[in-house]
Amino acid sequence: MTAQSKPVATTSPVRGVAPFFAPLQREFDRVLADFSGFDLSDVLGPSPRMDMREVDGGVELTVELPGMTEDDVHIDLEDDVLTVSGEKKSSTETRDKGFRMVERRYGSFSRSVRLPAPVKADGIKAALKQGVLTVTAPLDADASSRKISIPIKSA
Repeated sequence: MTAQSKPVATTSPVRGVAPFFAPLQREFDRVLADFSGFDLSDVLGPSPRMDMREVDGGVELTVELPGMTEDDVHIDLEDDVLTVSGEKKSSTETRDKGFRMVERRYGSFSRSVRLPAPVKADGIKAALKQGVLTVTAPLDADASSRKISIPIKSA
């Protein structure tokens, strides 16, 4: 006499997960949902958002640096790596019905990006306007490796 086996479900209602993993998957989904709106910069420190795009004959890099001045930011180029660094100081103050709350975020930051091609170091320009740093660098196939600092001008 042979024992008849019942069909075993290979998936569960939780996105095709094996039945014994379903509770774990549900818990994982719940934890991720709890983190919606969570700002990793609160844990990891401030890190400015950066975009890079190719423009006619060069590269343009934009970096969000709200509340910062030219004196707070440094830009360096070493070989084909452009680095934007500085120190960010931010505070928020709330006053309501006799209490005062101040939230401050301080910290240094550094973002580096490898440029897609060599650039003319002496042609790099940087401007900071309304919290957005724009760095433009003309391409140069004959550029040699070196390290320079790029001055920032008010726009």
